[in-house]
Formats: sequence, structure tokens, C-alpha cells
Amino acid sequence: MCWVSPMVRVTALITVLALTALGATGGCGGGDGDSGGGGEPVYIVGNWSGQMTHRVIDNNAHTDKTFTYTIVFYILSQDGNNVSGKMQLRDPSHVGDLYGTMSGNRFKGVRTGMHTVQIEFTVNGNTLTGTFRFEGAGLDETGTYTCTKQ
Repeated sequence: MCWVSPMVRVTALITVLALTALGATGGCGGGDGDSGGGGEPVYIVGNWSGQMTHRVIDNNAHTDKTFTYTIVFYILSQDGNNVSGKMQLRDPSHVGDLYGTMSGNRFKGVRTGMHTVQIEFTVNGNTLTGTFRFEGAGLDETGTYTCTKQ
């Protein structure tokens, strides 16, 4: 896997991730949406927004909380299979860099910040659906999100 350096310096702790992607410039992906990965990468450049559900299990504090964020956005760029960009919630303190690789209509990568989160999503037309996961420092954070092209 070839990684692209993050474009934007992380400024705050990020506890959630939402990612979005776009199909080709005509609004459809570069592979069929149900094919899984492989083949030519879907073109995902642009701005995306949507909703995210985020679960945080703090094993140190013995807490289990779930949050819903209604405004999550991404600004993405792409060079072939390599994707980089910025993720932010409505709260400007929740911002981070992301980078990874597109394979067909599937993205696999990371969001960096106070900790690194594993990210995966699938693009079908103008809709992106995905998951994220972070484990470490007594935390187990997971989430799901759906975003659309703006």
C-alpha cells in the first residue's frame, strides 16, 4: 500500500471519524458499487458531509457511551489510488488528517490526530458508508457513518 502524507496538520483530539467519497465526475463510481474492491479506483475528490454514530468504551473509567454527530465533513483529494484529506466535525476542535488507498469503490486507510484511527468505506454513486476503529490507551472506539457529496 502506498500512503500519501497528510495535507493538513492535526490541531486537536479526534474521537470520531466520518468519511465520504464521490463517484466519477458524472456522479457515478469507477467500478460498480457492489463489486467490492479492485479495479480502477473510484474518483472521490471533493467535499462530503453526513451523520456519524460513535461508540466509546473507556475501560479505565468503566464507561460505555454512544454519540451521534449530525454534521461531519471531509475535504478529499486523490492522485490515482492514493487519497488524502481533512475530516472535521461541527466542533472545530475535532479535526484530523486522513490518508489511504482506493481500490475500486473501497477505501482503506487511517485518520491521524491524538491517536490513529483505522478507516474503511465503500462508495456507491454519491453515497459513502463506512466504519472506523481505534483501540489503545484503555479505549475502544468504533463508529459508522454515511456521507453524501456536497
